[in-house]
Amino acid sequence: MSDQSTKTAEAEIPAPAWGDLFRDGRGIYTTLVILGVCLHALQILVIAIVMPTVVADIGGADYYTWPAMLYTIGSIIGAACVGPLWAWLDVRRGYGVSALAFLVGTIGCALSPDMLILNISRGIQGVASGLVVGGGMALVSGLFAENIRKKVLAAYQGTWMIAQLSGPFIGGLFAQIGWWRGSFWSMVPIILVFAAIALRYLPEVLPNEDEKYKKAHIPLLRLLTLSAGVFCVALAGQNNEVRFIAPMIGGAAFLIWLAFMLDRRSENKLYPTGAMSIFSPVGLALWIMLLIGMVHTTVPLLIPLLLQVVHGVDPIYVGLVSLVISGGWTVGTFAVSGWSGKKEIFALWIGPLLIMAGLAGITVTATQPLLAVLVFASFVLGFGVGVQNVHIIARTMSAAAKGEERVTSSAMPSVRSLGTAFGAATAGLVTNLAGLGSATTAEEVGPAITASFSFGFLPLSIAVLMMFWLLRLTRKTQ
Repeated sequence: MSDQSTKTAEAEIPAPAWGDLFRDGRGIYTTLVILGVCLHALQILVIAIVMPTVVADIGGADYYTWPAMLYTIGSIIGAACVGPLWAWLDVRRGYGVSALAFLVGTIGCALSPDMLILNISRGIQGVASGLVVGGGMALVSGLFAENIRKKVLAAYQGTWMIAQLSGPFIGGLFAQIGWWRGSFWSMVPIILVFAAIALRYLPEVLPNEDEKYKKAHIPLLRLLTLSAGVFCVALAGQNNEVRFIAPMIGGAAFLIWLAFMLDRRSENKLYPTGAMSIFSPVGLALWIMLLIGMVHTTVPLLIPLLLQVVHGVDPIYVGLVSLVISGGWTVGTFAVSGWSGKKEIFALWIGPLLIMAGLAGITVTATQPLLAVLVFASFVLGFGVGVQNVHIIARTMSAAAKGEERVTSSAMPSVRSLGTAFGAATAGLVTNLAGLGSATTAEEVGPAITASFSFGFLPLSIAVLMMFWLLRLTRKTQ
């Protein structure tokens, strides 16, 4: 087919409407994807609000940050396990088991008599949430046509934004009445509905899979290696000692690299062929997600301290900038979700550049009395993430090798979460090398945080170059 006829054929395909998400039997799948991200996001956001109440009730203050950390570790591992689990149980039972595991972890959290049981339950909950979110991406790839996927992904991001607004409110409500366990019990009915829908309506095999995946064993060695690496980087993000953080990041990088090397030689893969290869469109896309995840993590992590110490903002308002970033992401996603062709390529080009412009504005105004400019720059950063993210996810799903659709889709949330973990760890390393330590004055805190923001230009510049290379590669193969 000639280029002109291709363009004519593309022009004849009507742009999808939002209502298409609920037509022709897709409504039940859209609901499943939205419920999955809702459960995952709420359990990330609620825990930070209720933890003071938890510690006051069951003790364990020395492990205050562990419930959040173990949930994050579990979600990275869980998302990587979607392929092997579904190959073992099939799609319907695999997703149903993921939901039931989420139920077990959530009830375990609600019944926890001490911090040990809470941490174990949060780990189970985290693995299950990774299976749910990674599985949700696989459902988007397998059950929605290419021209509708971006609308589903926009709805996904919109749900995340709603969860970010409601999560702290839900946690604060239960903390206020002194019943922190209620924040977990309130999730149980949603999980039961989610599990019932999955077990009743999902097919055993997705339409984009020609035949059933072969039954395969669970790759325990690779999972243990990957888990050890993720645990190291998560521990690095929880510590303030440079002599501890640096070797932990190095060890984490080695173990995660080893897990990928072992996975490359295996038939039942955790990650797709060419994962993290700069000569593969899928590998490039995963690298971009990891690097942008690192940068996107640093700003919400350090902005609260910057606002309180340097700009004198009341603690009650410091979280608003994180909402501004997430709001920018959501607006950017919805603004471009209907784009295709040249507009899609433009979004992929301009997105990283907007992120860089936003980061530049934040860095320049970090220690200046220009709070309004800093907030606007934060919005621009989030907007840039949203503009490129929806298209790079959809493009990665389309570029998946035949037979690797599910592992490619589920790899994306896992790799992005890896970027989040490395972002938190490197932010701690850079700020401490810049003299943050136990600093409490604006003269000490400001430059240290500015140094971390400045360091963010390194991974972001690499991501920009990789995006240009990705577009060049895909142009040659189209």
